[in-house]
Amino acid sequence: MNLRTRVMIIGGVVGALLGVSAAHLYLRSVPIEVDGEGQERLPSIQPGKALTVGLGLLTVLKHITGLGQSPERGQGRGQKR
Repeated sequence: MNLRTRVMIIGGVVGALLGVSAAHLYLRSVPIEVDGEGQERLPSIQPGKALTVGLGLLTVLKHITGLGQSPERGQGRGQKR
């Protein structure tokens, strides 16, 4: 198995575990409503909160893509831009 395949598999497993953990935490934090027919329903998500979560995820992805890059010349720690 080559490096690319291993990284994709590990990333998929870690992503799945994080997704299940996030769903579990979300279900524990919101009240589950039951309608007249006995169907369980989750309250609707506020657009502002959804936008905040989405932007946070984009920030995390940006940081992940920057992990493998070396700092550009002249922009290292303690140097002026």
